[in-house]
Amino acid sequence: MPPDQQPISFRCRPSPKVMLFCCLFFGACAAVLSHKASTNTRGLILNGIFEFSPSSASVFYWVLAALSVLFVVAGGLTILTTLVHGVPDVVLAADSISFPVGFPIKRPFSLPYSQITGLSRSEVSGQRFLMLHTATKKHHIVLNWLGSKVAEESLPQELAQRLTEGTSQT
Repeated sequence: MPPDQQPISFRCRPSPKVMLFCCLFFGACAAVLSHKASTNTRGLILNGIFEFSPSSASVFYWVLAALSVLFVVAGGLTILTTLVHGVPDVVLAADSISFPVGFPIKRPFSLPYSQITGLSRSEVSGQRFLMLHTATKKHHIVLNWLGSKVAEESLPQELAQRLTEGTSQT
């Protein structure tokens, strides 16, 4: 890496509004599904393939309600730990990238550029990710957490440039 190239830091935070909306949405789902499960008297047919008796349908609704509650708990933990512990920034240093990993508390993880074999992007339900491929694992950075489209475009470009510079110097 050229000596004049300084480390670049990208602020990384989940959107509190989005997290709160998700918690409210899944909380409402849990309430509706719990009511449906407790008052259910009918069977259920899913896509004409799976057929449930009334009692099995109630169990199915209870499972969906429980999963919705788990999403609320996960969202609440994410909000709480973000407020208490914060989230480490994404930092492009001279020879490595550092980014947040872990749940519920995010800790910085440093990955040397020499271990990165490729980059790719993916999107799942509006959540955009930058995937860092190594020989043994894929690491991901949530691009939505960078706060702006400019940062979402800049991080992969800067990282790709540093990876290219690193391989051309060896």
